[in-house]
Amino acid sequence: MKRSLTTALAVALTVFSGVAAAQSIKDPTRPPAGFGTVGEPATAEAPSSGPVLQSVMLSPTRRAAIISGQLVKRGENYGDAVLAEVAEDHVVLRRGGGLQVLKMYPGAEKTYPEAEKRKPK
Repeated sequence: MKRSLTTALAVALTVFSGVAAAQSIKDPTRPPAGFGTVGEPATAEAPSSGPVLQSVMLSPTRRAAIISGQLVKRGENYGDAVLAEVAEDHVVLRRGGGLQVLKMYPGAEKTYPEAEKRKPK
């Protein structure tokens, strides 16, 4: 009886210490705190004003985007604007006579190394 109690206690301590260690490991795939949450204060990753493009969905039959937590299909309204275009890295909102481009990664620009090599010096 004493041996089984000691074994059970050892197993419980091993499981508990494994759970505690797993809780202290940071998940590298987890988004930063506040990213993509609706109704939360803006974080450094998201602009503090205006709509934020969070995701795009492209298929042969459907084009849509998630803008500030709201699913909007191409041609549908987002507030007083219409989602006019959906591309892999940006969307275009048409408001009155003006256009607003929302980029998926506003601080990033595409570069094409092959084109850089061909530029005349």
